[in-house]
Amino acid sequence: MKRSENGSALPLALLVLLLVSVLGVTLFSLGMTEVAIGTNWRAYSSAFYAADAGVESGVVALRDLLSKTPNPAPADLKNISTPPAFLTAKNITFTNFSITTALPASPYSYATTFTTGPYTGLSGFVTDYQVTAQVTGEGGTKANLTQIVRYVQVPLFQFGVFYGKGVDLEVSPGPPMTFNGRVHANSNIYALANTTLQFDSYITTTGGIYRRVKAESAHPLGGNPQIKDANGIYRELNFDSDYKPGFMSKWASPQEWKDYAQSVFGPGGKESTVKDKAMGVGEIIPPIPGLFYNPSNPDVVAHQMIEMAQPGDSAELKAAKLYSRADLRIIDGVATDRNGNPVSLPAGAISTTTFWDKREQRDMTVVNVKIATLGSAAPANGILYVASTGGPGNAVRLVNGEKLPSQGLTVVSQNPVYVQGDYNTVNKVPAAILGDAITVLSNNWGPNSSDSKGNQVTSNRPASDTTVNAAFALGPSAESVLDLENGNLVNIMRFLEDWKGKTFEYKGSIVALWHSREATAPFCCAYPTGGFNYYYKAPTRKWSYDTMFNTNPPPGTPSGVIMMKGQWTQQ
Repeated sequence: MKRSENGSALPLALLVLLLVSVLGVTLFSLGMTEVAIGTNWRAYSSAFYAADAGVESGVVALRDLLSKTPNPAPADLKNISTPPAFLTAKNITFTNFSITTALPASPYSYATTFTTGPYTGLSGFVTDYQVTAQVTGEGGTKANLTQIVRYVQVPLFQFGVFYGKGVDLEVSPGPPMTFNGRVHANSNIYALANTTLQFDSYITTTGGIYRRVKAESAHPLGGNPQIKDANGIYRELNFDSDYKPGFMSKWASPQEWKDYAQSVFGPGGKESTVKDKAMGVGEIIPPIPGLFYNPSNPDVVAHQMIEMAQPGDSAELKAAKLYSRADLRIIDGVATDRNGNPVSLPAGAISTTTFWDKREQRDMTVVNVKIATLGSAAPANGILYVASTGGPGNAVRLVNGEKLPSQGLTVVSQNPVYVQGDYNTVNKVPAAILGDAITVLSNNWGPNSSDSKGNQVTSNRPASDTTVNAAFALGPSAESVLDLENGNLVNIMRFLEDWKGKTFEYKGSIVALWHSREATAPFCCAYPTGGFNYYYKAPTRKWSYDTMFNTNPPPGTPSGVIMMKGQWTQQ
């Protein structure tokens, strides 16, 4: 029996040994496979993240280029360098890096209208850029990523009201006011109804929306503005970015405010007509290179748009100034074309005089431009630049502007601008005025001999009904502080007459990107030194956005920029 048992034990042991060996080989093979898979995955991951870093590097470089060169040539895109070596580890290289326009042939841009998101309803011109980064890593692993960057140029005069960063939008009219154009601010919006304040279009801001006066208590005062919702029904703004309805308690989070605003102004899941930063509203950057780098003084930087070119200007800044685009320039009374060649003006087209500005409390030396007299000397491209280089106390006054040149007219000055009498009321054409500040003088200013310094009493300067049809780019004197307001939106156009019982009718677009740097006297009556100076009485305001600008904007209309990421793909 023992011999038999010994004989069967050996084959059994060999069988067990065989099974263990097979299992060991299998486990070893699996281990080696997992090691290989792990190695390959690590290699691919390294390549993927290197490619992703390359794409981001390309996006940053593209944004920098576009901030200086809004319409780069293919050669400019090709000159963007391959991402720096520190983005790749050992044995990882960029085998393809390119930035191109998504459309292969000129024109590279196309018109679009946003149908969703925070810019719903806005029209602009889009150029899609394609950033591609292909990386080869260890073992021949490859990663190929592509990111679309959308560069959208949005004409600023398609807004009823547009305020730049560093210039808060404040609106609290005394008489009833209804405004039909869309409103956007790269800052905060403060809105308050003393009687009735209605908005008929979108209101968007990169800051917050507050139902109060900025210069007064943080707790909301006054009445509720009304804003049309997505169904065209007026809804009261009886809450804001801080406070819940009733203004007794604050929102627990930005999301809570966002959800409630959406339910009120975007019923049924429609696009809300009221959006702030919590809803994804980003900055629409005016076309001045320095504004793309988040300066601490954006209002000062934006003012460069209307300033004369200076010897120290970069090529990009010089090109961004409207001075550089003007076909006719009148500087210190001397007329030239954009190349500096002398231009002969008709007799009487320009003159110089002085008049007393009761708000500024000084004589202003003004260059009078008789628009009707320009005739064939009017700028071919519709852009006229007029300025004096003497600093504060110098200004431009536009007279006889009832009928403008048929190609339209945009007047630009680094000085304060006065518009005297009806403007662009005969055969209306696209028109704009851009200045340090803009003061409207009525049709009665000249006949009333209002230039006289002795005519300081406001009641001695009775206004008459006056109409102006032009986009305005201008600035308030300062931000509002306690007991010293800037007059807010309804007084951003300045007045010097007794308008009581008279109507100022305005149709255009109001753009405020800067604070005045020359016409700096405060609004209305409160002066830091004490005392009062009632230099005007308010008109009946009949204001509206000029829908002509939707399809036919004024010459030289500046375009704000929206840059956003589009489709991302992995090949």
